[in-house]
Amino acid sequence: MKHENLKQLLAEAHQQLAGTEKVDDELKALLENLNQDIHQVLSSEQAHDVSVFDTLSERSLALSAKFAAEHPKLEPVLRELGSMLAKIGV
Repeated sequence: MKHENLKQLLAEAHQQLAGTEKVDDELKALLENLNQDIHQVLSSEQAHDVSVFDTLSERSLALSAKFAAEHPKLEPVLRELGSMLAKIGV
C-alpha cells in the first residue's frame, strides 16, 4: 500500500509540475531523476534496506527546498514524498 501511495504522490508532483510555468531545466531534470530512481526501487524485486529510502527521502526534501520559493504549490508534495520515503524503510 505504501508503494501505491508513493506512486500517487509522484503522479501528483508531475501534474503540479506540468501546470507550473517557467520550471528551471536543472530542477526539472533533478525531479525526473528522482522519479526514475523511486520507480526503479519500487519495481525491483530485490529487498532494499533503510538507507536506500533514506537517500531518496533526502533527495526529495532537498528538491522541495529548491522548489519552495519559485513553485510553492509543488513544494508540499515533494516534502510529503520525502516523509513517506523516510517511513517506508522503517
